[in-house]
Amino acid sequence: MKFQPKKDLLYGVILIPIGVFCITFGVLFPFTFDADIVSIIVITVLFLPLGVYSLWCWFGTSYLIYDDTFIIKQGPFRRTISIDTIEKIERNTNPLVASTALSLESYILQYKPYKHCIISPENIDIFVVELQRKRERTPINFIRD
Repeated sequence: MKFQPKKDLLYGVILIPIGVFCITFGVLFPFTFDADIVSIIVITVLFLPLGVYSLWCWFGTSYLIYDDTFIIKQGPFRRTISIDTIEKIERNTNPLVASTALSLESYILQYKPYKHCIISPENIDIFVVELQRKRERTPINFIRD
Protein backbone atom coordinates (compact mmCIF):
# COMPACT_ATOMS: atom_id res chain seq x y z
CA MET A 1 0.00 0.00 0.00
CA LYS A 2 1.34 3.43 -0.93
CA PHE A 3 1.06 6.45 1.36
CA GLN A 4 1.72 9.98 0.22
CA PRO A 5 3.52 12.35 2.58
CA LYS A 6 1.75 15.19 4.29
CA LYS A 7 3.14 18.35 2.67
CA ASP A 8 3.24 21.72 4.39
CA LEU A 9 3.21 24.96 2.45
CA LEU A 10 6.38 26.05 4.28
CA TYR A 11 8.37 23.16 2.85
CA GLY A 12 6.92 23.77 -0.62
CA VAL A 13 7.80 27.46 -0.48
CA ILE A 14 11.38 26.43 0.31
CA LEU A 15 11.96 23.38 -1.91
CA ILE A 16 10.16 24.33 -5.13
CA PRO A 17 11.74 27.79 -5.64
CA ILE A 18 15.17 26.43 -4.71
CA GLY A 19 14.75 23.63 -7.23
CA VAL A 20 13.52 25.90 -10.01
CA PHE A 21 16.21 28.52 -9.32
CA CYS A 22 19.05 25.99 -9.25
CA ILE A 23 17.96 24.29 -12.46
CA THR A 24 17.38 27.61 -14.25
CA PHE A 25 20.68 29.07 -13.04
CA GLY A 26 22.60 25.90 -13.84
CA VAL A 27 21.22 25.81 -17.39
CA LEU A 28 21.36 29.54 -18.17
CA PHE A 29 24.73 30.35 -16.54
CA PRO A 30 26.89 29.26 -19.48
CA PHE A 31 24.81 31.35 -21.91
CA THR A 32 24.34 34.44 -19.73
CA PHE A 33 27.72 35.09 -18.14
CA ASP A 34 31.07 35.42 -19.83
CA ALA A 35 32.89 32.89 -17.67
CA ASP A 36 35.73 30.48 -18.20
CA ILE A 37 35.08 26.78 -18.78
CA VAL A 38 35.98 25.77 -15.20
CA SER A 39 33.41 28.17 -13.72
CA ILE A 40 30.76 26.92 -16.12
CA ILE A 41 31.44 23.28 -15.24
CA VAL A 42 31.53 23.93 -11.48
CA ILE A 43 28.32 25.99 -11.46
CA THR A 44 26.47 23.52 -13.68
CA VAL A 45 27.66 20.46 -11.75
CA LEU A 46 26.68 22.04 -8.41
CA PHE A 47 23.38 23.71 -9.27
CA LEU A 48 21.69 21.24 -11.62
CA PRO A 49 21.82 18.22 -9.26
CA LEU A 50 20.75 20.37 -6.29
CA GLY A 51 17.74 21.65 -8.23
CA VAL A 52 16.77 18.21 -9.49
CA TYR A 53 17.14 16.75 -6.00
CA SER A 54 14.97 19.47 -4.41
CA LEU A 55 12.13 18.92 -6.86
CA TRP A 56 12.53 15.13 -6.77
CA CYS A 57 12.19 15.18 -2.98
CA TRP A 58 9.02 17.30 -3.14
CA PHE A 59 7.34 15.28 -5.87
CA GLY A 60 8.97 11.87 -5.31
CA THR A 61 8.58 11.17 -1.59
CA SER A 62 6.31 8.28 -0.61
CA TYR A 63 5.94 5.53 1.95
CA LEU A 64 5.26 1.95 0.82
CA ILE A 65 4.04 -0.93 2.97
CA TYR A 66 4.44 -4.42 1.55
CA ASP A 67 3.94 -7.82 3.19
CA ASP A 68 6.86 -7.63 5.58
CA THR A 69 8.72 -4.44 4.65
CA PHE A 70 8.23 -0.71 4.92
CA ILE A 71 10.00 1.37 2.27
CA ILE A 72 10.65 5.11 2.44
CA LYS A 73 11.29 6.67 -0.98
CA GLN A 74 12.69 10.19 -1.07
CA GLY A 75 14.03 11.28 -4.40
CA PRO A 76 16.80 8.92 -5.44
CA PHE A 77 17.12 7.40 -1.97
CA ARG A 78 15.37 4.33 -0.54
CA ARG A 79 15.30 2.99 3.00
CA THR A 80 13.89 -0.47 3.65
CA ILE A 81 12.74 -1.42 7.14
CA SER A 82 11.41 -4.79 8.22
CA ILE A 83 7.95 -4.27 9.72
CA ASP A 84 8.69 -6.74 12.50
CA THR A 85 11.55 -4.54 13.74
CA ILE A 86 9.35 -1.46 14.23
CA GLU A 87 9.00 -0.79 17.95
CA LYS A 88 7.07 2.48 18.19
CA ILE A 89 5.84 5.55 16.39
CA GLU A 90 5.66 8.81 18.31
CA ARG A 91 5.06 12.45 17.51
CA ASN A 92 8.23 14.39 16.70
CA THR A 93 8.81 17.30 19.06
CA ASN A 94 11.61 18.81 16.95
CA PRO A 95 10.03 19.08 13.49
CA LEU A 96 12.74 21.11 11.76
CA VAL A 97 15.29 18.28 11.79
CA ALA A 98 16.37 17.11 8.33
CA SER A 99 14.27 14.09 7.49
CA THR A 100 12.03 12.43 4.94
CA ALA A 101 9.12 14.40 6.38
CA LEU A 102 7.70 17.27 4.33
CA SER A 103 5.52 18.52 7.14
CA LEU A 104 5.97 20.09 10.56
CA GLU A 105 3.59 17.42 11.87
CA SER A 106 5.97 14.49 11.73
CA TYR A 107 6.49 11.24 13.59
CA ILE A 108 9.54 9.33 14.74
CA LEU A 109 9.44 5.71 13.67
CA GLN A 110 11.75 3.74 15.94
CA TYR A 111 12.93 0.37 14.69
CA LYS A 112 15.55 -2.11 15.76
CA PRO A 113 17.38 -1.12 18.87
CA TYR A 114 18.43 2.53 18.61
CA LYS A 115 17.50 3.22 14.97
CA HIS A 116 14.88 5.70 13.86
CA CYS A 117 13.61 7.77 10.94
CA ILE A 118 11.23 10.70 10.74
CA ILE A 119 8.14 10.38 8.57
CA SER A 120 4.94 12.32 7.89
CA PRO A 121 2.28 10.21 6.16
CA GLU A 122 -0.79 12.08 4.99
CA ASN A 123 -3.10 10.04 7.20
CA ILE A 124 -1.17 8.69 10.19
CA ASP A 125 -4.10 6.70 11.60
CA ILE A 126 -4.61 4.62 8.44
CA PHE A 127 -0.83 4.26 8.14
CA VAL A 128 -0.50 2.83 11.67
CA VAL A 129 -3.49 0.51 11.17
CA GLU A 130 -1.92 -0.85 7.99
CA LEU A 131 1.42 -1.40 9.74
CA GLN A 132 -0.36 -3.16 12.63
CA ARG A 133 -2.19 -5.40 10.17
CA LYS A 134 1.11 -6.51 8.60
CA ARG A 135 2.77 -7.23 11.95
CA GLU A 136 3.06 -10.83 13.09
CA ARG A 137 3.91 -10.26 16.73
CA THR A 138 3.17 -7.60 19.34
CA PRO A 139 1.43 -4.38 18.31
CA ILE A 140 3.35 -1.20 17.55
CA ASN A 141 3.36 1.35 20.33
CA PHE A 142 1.76 4.46 18.76
CA ILE A 143 2.10 7.69 20.76
CA ARG A 144 0.18 10.57 19.19
CA ASP A 145 1.01 13.30 21.76
